[in-house]
Amino acid sequence: MSIQRAGTSAPTGSSLPAAQRPAAWPSDWLLIALGAAYVAAIAALVFLPGATLIERLRALDGGICAQAGTHSFWPGGQQLPLCSRNTGIYVGFAATFCTLLALGRLRAARFPGRRVLAILAVAVLFMAVDGFNSFFLDLGLPHPYQPHNLLRLASGLGTGTAMCAILLPVANMLIWRQEDEQPSFRSPRQLAVMVPVLLLAFLTVASQVPATLYPIAIFSTFGLVTALTLVNMVFLLGLSNRVGRFAAFRQLVPFFTVAVLCAILELMALFALKTSVMHTLRVP
Repeated sequence: MSIQRAGTSAPTGSSLPAAQRPAAWPSDWLLIALGAAYVAAIAALVFLPGATLIERLRALDGGICAQAGTHSFWPGGQQLPLCSRNTGIYVGFAATFCTLLALGRLRAARFPGRRVLAILAVAVLFMAVDGFNSFFLDLGLPHPYQPHNLLRLASGLGTGTAMCAILLPVANMLIWRQEDEQPSFRSPRQLAVMVPVLLLAFLTVASQVPATLYPIAIFSTFGLVTALTLVNMVFLLGLSNRVGRFAAFRQLVPFFTVAVLCAILELMALFALKTSVMHTLRVP
């Protein structure tokens, strides 16, 4: 995929006198203000009276998830914000995102290798088959096997990895002035690093130990917001004609913050719409 990069400007490095060098953008003060805004938003989410953190996370995630009790895990007797399949998807997405960060491939701008894509396609197909099987049961139609939340979780984890492995390079191709030519996962051997990570995630969620409630709820919500933020960035970059304009993470922070804000507002709007429709239909 070929993306036309923004033209380079005149040299701005040490070859210019200090008085003539352009000021770094964004300024330190803007970064400090944005950091303070993030801290204040998280503090409000956790400490603001009126609802518990888990209730607020359920509301934030509720617009994209049916949150059916029978399809969810209940650590310590409290329902997770996302159903078992969506918990798997967004825990898998977040785990893959963090793994690529730890491996130094967060800026990878190439798609996985063909064999890796084939493995990821099988993971997505598994989720589709399991999803239709569960859907047929809900409709009272014949279905090949009895659905189970552990299968929903497993299929979601694989799909979340596939989503991150493909969506992240798409965003990186549009963000950076100089692309990182490495793929998110070049070979099945590189992809194999996700096996113990996803297995740990699977066992943690499946255990339903009370202590895992908030870590899973926060981590899965992080995955959801991050995925939606990356999608928003792809659209915003195109609409604002800023493809290939960023050279460092520092420059990306304000733009990324706008994409995060859009993601939060979109999730809140979806939850409000869902609540309104359910109230109109008087769904319990």
